[in-house]
Amino acid sequence: MNEYWNSFTREKTDEQYNPTLWNHRLPPEKLLPAHVEFTESHSSNYRQAIKGGLQTVSFGEGELSGSMDVFRPENVAEDAPIVIYIHGGWWQWFSKEQFSFLAEPFNRKGIAVYMPGYRMAQDWNNGVPMESIVKQTQYAMAKVLKEAEQRGTPAVYLVGHSAGGQLVGMLHQTDWSQFDISKSTQDKFKGAFSLAGLFDIRPLVNSFVNDTINMSMESAEKVSPQLMPLREGRKLCPLHLIVPEFDTPEFFRQTKEYQEKLLKSGNPCHFIIANNRDHLDVLERLVVEDDEVLSYLLNHILV
Repeated sequence: MNEYWNSFTREKTDEQYNPTLWNHRLPPEKLLPAHVEFTESHSSNYRQAIKGGLQTVSFGEGELSGSMDVFRPENVAEDAPIVIYIHGGWWQWFSKEQFSFLAEPFNRKGIAVYMPGYRMAQDWNNGVPMESIVKQTQYAMAKVLKEAEQRGTPAVYLVGHSAGGQLVGMLHQTDWSQFDISKSTQDKFKGAFSLAGLFDIRPLVNSFVNDTINMSMESAEKVSPQLMPLREGRKLCPLHLIVPEFDTPEFFRQTKEYQEKLLKSGNPCHFIIANNRDHLDVLERLVVEDDEVLSYLLNHILV
């Protein structure tokens, strides 16, 4: 595994891990505000349109408890396939509500969507915010898996973007038996999709991302899917790694190295480039019915 990032200066690391600097659409300082405006307006519209088809449920326990939005309009069957979507924002920005608009293209195809929220890294007071976020999202997915068993749902899929892509990597490797999930229920987890995700979090310790989180190198190692040992003989469901064409070289390097790790272990892993997309419009374009990434997701979910 390449660790040449160790030689990066703080300035170089910030450049390599700030995707807004690499977009081809807008000046970097305008990209994030435009994304916030787009996501908030589209999400507000869909939350109003879906009305009774949106419920909020709780999950977890103690400080690891949280809430999850469930999008299940009338056209979605009780036993429909489920997509779990985990939002990004460097573990310190945004909320599940901001990405409600992403439920629409899946709901349109008869797929239920579950969006768990998680406490922002800076809001934890236990000294291990990153590990806590992983555990909290594990509790969320465990609840969805158990509900899938109760409903007779045939398949559960996991989708996450950016920081949510890292969480997808961690959840993909989770041993669900520790959450009292039966083998038959675990087998309902049919596929995972990481959009613009990261898999080795160590370089971020010396970056702008960590100015608020204050994670240690030890924590970064524990939440890096790239560094997690894969249990011999254990077969994971297919993982799809989708990288926007205009993401940073470090995002590309990390994604390719993670694919190599999984393939070497005998687990199916696919690397896909989202053409003419940057770190943020890879999400925004999912509202377009013939979008390349949306089509890819649906083609591997509606099987």
